[in-house]
Amino acid sequence: MLINNWYVAAAASEVRRDKPLKVRMLACDFVLFRDDKDKAVCLSDVCCHRGASLGRGEMNGCNVVCPYHGWEFAGDGRCTLIPAMGSEVTIPKRVRVDAYPTQEKYGWVWVFLGDLPESQRPRIPDLFPEYDDPVGWHRIPYGFEAKTNWMRFEENSLDTAHTQFVHRQFGAKRTPKLENFPLEESEWGARVTRRKPAPKPDQKSGEMAKMLSEERLNTSVALEFSLVGLCHRIQPTFKEGMTQINFTARTPVDRKLSRAIGWQARNYLKEPQFDAERMAGIQLAVVEDLSVVEDLKPPITPAKLSDEFLTETDSMEMAFRKRCFKWAAQGYEIDLDEYERRSQTEMLVIPSPARREDPKNWVHKTVPLKPASKESRD
Repeated sequence: MLINNWYVAAAASEVRRDKPLKVRMLACDFVLFRDDKDKAVCLSDVCCHRGASLGRGEMNGCNVVCPYHGWEFAGDGRCTLIPAMGSEVTIPKRVRVDAYPTQEKYGWVWVFLGDLPESQRPRIPDLFPEYDDPVGWHRIPYGFEAKTNWMRFEENSLDTAHTQFVHRQFGAKRTPKLENFPLEESEWGARVTRRKPAPKPDQKSGEMAKMLSEERLNTSVALEFSLVGLCHRIQPTFKEGMTQINFTARTPVDRKLSRAIGWQARNYLKEPQFDAERMAGIQLAVVEDLSVVEDLKPPITPAKLSDEFLTETDSMEMAFRKRCFKWAAQGYEIDLDEYERRSQTEMLVIPSPARREDPKNWVHKTVPLKPASKESRD
């Protein structure tokens, strides 16, 4: 798992001023709430006093209150009140928890989990401009968890070959061969547009079956991902003028647990009465994918490309792995084995920007990171 990246913590509607929200990301716990200006706040969830969960506490104005002894923490992580010591005491600077930058985009709260200063943080990519066009596109939200590693999880969505064998409504086993198209690469992502064999008309149901009743040879699929924000966009075009977009962000929860949040936007059947049918299609596809990816071996994506026999049709997956390896090579990868060993007796947190500015006077230690290394793994 990688630090110094943006991750979606929650839907914006879940983050409130009157109640803290506990969220787990990168094997660590966080608490989210809103300040007096309605800005989303994210703090390390664990009180630096006796280890209680702030997310299980309550709000007192713009401060989150620890449920164990009533210690209060402001949006910048400073402790502002220790009830047992009285309001007149001067609280030491060391009594604080880490606070992380947040940004709201696409109806979600994104959190920057790392210690880079603002000038060095990557931007959340603009992969879903249709979000701001409610006339041309109708959106429905979705979300689910997968009992699988985050890299295995994301690679499944970047894999255009598996659809022919895994998905009953849009696979086409009769002609599984894929045409190869060159990738358009960027620093932290890649894009490709591919034609794949269209499914038979009788594989569709409901309104989609009516709209796609004629035999089709191919479906065009544009696929793009960004490691920044750990998100991707899949846009199939079923026929001229009929297309949809699935925009999804992944959040690693633990080593073998991942969370997805997304929007499906469509420029057809835009009336809400068709949402249930489209949601049923999403849910079916999720079940079909998880039946495979939750049982992959090894459960963690191999550290070298040569540890699996990859082909030209795996180009997007290889592009994704290479960018993960490059990110890790900067010294941004959590050493999970060491973390799990030490976390039994130590409270370890993701380093925040405040630690880089002031590395002393903290109660909690930071998660161990693997050392920086070569950028590529063959």
